[in-house]
Amino acid sequence: MEELTFPRFNEESGRMYKENDSLYRRLARHFGLSESAFWILYTLEEFQQPVTQAQLCEYLSLSKQTINSGLKQLEQEGNIHLSSGPGRRKYLQLTPAGRQLAERTVRPVLRAEERAFLGMAEEERASLLALYRKYLSLLRQESEQIFQQSQEE
Repeated sequence: MEELTFPRFNEESGRMYKENDSLYRRLARHFGLSESAFWILYTLEEFQQPVTQAQLCEYLSLSKQTINSGLKQLEQEGNIHLSSGPGRRKYLQLTPAGRQLAERTVRPVLRAEERAFLGMAEEERASLLALYRKYLSLLRQESEQIFQQSQEE
């Protein structure tokens, strides 16, 4: 077995990241949705409760502008509506038409993800998360050293 060097790891993990991204982009197109509209529907269906635009931006790691374009599409088609909350907060939630759209689009994707997850043994599922957590923790530690360095150096 060939040694897994960092450049090889970086290339392979980048390829898998792009393949994953491409798969969800194809799914969104298949359903006639923009990527942002797809991810908004996905999140609202996953959470099963109203969320704010700020929560969507944070959860999806997308800009407010990107979220806005998806919201406009969904709102114009009657799939979401805004409701007022405490202060100036506006909460987004699916309308009955939006729930039907989510049932036809993101619900099958969530079921496919679950079947893929269940296709792994329990120990594989736990290992996948544990190893990803460890890698992220180590990367965060390494990044802190970069953040502490002066920009002028």
